[in-house]
Amino acid sequence: MNLNDYQEKIEASKIKRSLDEHISELLELFVDLADLDYISFYKFDYEYNVFDYEYTINNHGEIIEKPENTNKKYKIKIKKNRIIYGYILLNKRIKSKKVLKRLLNKIRNHFHKQRQIEKSLYDADSSFNIYLVYEDNLKNFCENLKSGLKVLFNTDVISTKDITLYSKELKSKDKKHIIIYLVDGQEKIIQDEDIIKNLNELIIVIGPNDHRISMYCGKLGIENYISINEFKAENIKNIVLDTRKQLLTKNRYGNKIIGLTGISGGIGTTTISMNACDLLAKNLPDKNILYIDLTNTKAISNLFLEENPLPEKTIIDLINSSEFNIESNLDNGLIKKTENFYCITGIQKHIDKEYIEKDVFIEKLLEYISSSSDYFNFIVIDLGEADASNLKSTLYDVVNDLWIVTEMSLPHISKLKTFYSLLKRAGLKDKTSFIVNRFDSQNAISISDATSILNMNDDEKKLFNDMKIPNDYQDLGQCWNYCKLATEYAKNSLFVKKLDSILESKGFYKKEEKSETKSSLFSFFKKSK
Repeated sequence: MNLNDYQEKIEASKIKRSLDEHISELLELFVDLADLDYISFYKFDYEYNVFDYEYTINNHGEIIEKPENTNKKYKIKIKKNRIIYGYILLNKRIKSKKVLKRLLNKIRNHFHKQRQIEKSLYDADSSFNIYLVYEDNLKNFCENLKSGLKVLFNTDVISTKDITLYSKELKSKDKKHIIIYLVDGQEKIIQDEDIIKNLNELIIVIGPNDHRISMYCGKLGIENYISINEFKAENIKNIVLDTRKQLLTKNRYGNKIIGLTGISGGIGTTTISMNACDLLAKNLPDKNILYIDLTNTKAISNLFLEENPLPEKTIIDLINSSEFNIESNLDNGLIKKTENFYCITGIQKHIDKEYIEKDVFIEKLLEYISSSSDYFNFIVIDLGEADASNLKSTLYDVVNDLWIVTEMSLPHISKLKTFYSLLKRAGLKDKTSFIVNRFDSQNAISISDATSILNMNDDEKKLFNDMKIPNDYQDLGQCWNYCKLATEYAKNSLFVKKLDSILESKGFYKKEEKSETKSSLFSFFKKSK
């Protein structure tokens, strides 16, 4: 937590204490005006969906012990705009008076302010909507479920046959949304496949006990499939409560782990990796990007991402800091570059080079990557110079895509020939692509010469034509002098434009969709377990 955040928390705490006092005074006044002996206040707990007893106040403004249970109890719910804050418990009936109504309205407003402050203090946003998307023959089941969910949750439940009718509400980040599909086959899921892929919400499917439908939902990133024969409303409640502290607005469809390795040092692997991550973060504001520097020489990514010449914590500290957890990880080497772009800087000491090759480190690293995959849509691993070490050979298997950065000089192509042969023998050919950096340099050989040396067929030759980056030494040289990303300092450079087109051609984003998603930023801390 930085100084500004700390000061904001202190100020919010002061406001909350003041509101607590005002609410207590207003309740005391209510006791007097209603001619009561006392009232008890029960606050609604969004975490567990229950009312918790807070205190009892008498007509002298004193906090007294909780009264013993009596048969005569009268409740007044404190709610505003369908949001319940709690209720006050009375020991006798009261007459309706204008002054009491005005006082209750003032109490509601104070509770509303208090809840807003608590959300900023504790990150306790529990407000969400539930959408039930049903097929015609499940309408009765939908209505029964709707009634049950209204009892279980203090929220709005909307039933519809067409989720697109609520696209505007779903794009709003003021509330979280839970979407529950009620299906008797996979036709509805297939029909809404494109919609589901773009819904960054918690999605639950209730359907027949059919393994094929469950597997199909899993491919779309839907983890929660409930058999309709074994369904209980409590199942949904447990799913929501289990994910309350995580980000509900998260769909893992299309998540990828991408590894970049250079055929030699200084070939531009780190520059391409860092700037690619920044482009992904800018163009996909509702996705989360993680950059991991695993170069086995002294890393320089910290100069661009952390802006720190000698970081206090590196990937060694982070991987050894126990389990994946955003809050604790931020103190142990995880760096927040922007709202949705996080990075882990590489080793800074020569002795660490031996440690990252040890089995114990590799095992912890794989566990960390596996855990973080639940929270990051794209993990980009900068593997540094290509070799067949234990660490890198393991990660070549783990990544979904492996991009090899090379130049078109004869020494580089000769080395690439040996390395590419190893990858093909290891069965990694299908996940391998080539980024030809500085392809138009003076000492560059032709594409046909390079593919001839590599003994490539016609399909493989396309790999060299699709991802070529021109020599943009002037713009990149200035960026290096100022330790700035080209995507920030030279947005209109040839390098950035070409890298942008490569990412678009690979299907990571489409330019026409950028303007629609720019404002959909969210707080990542709600993801931490």
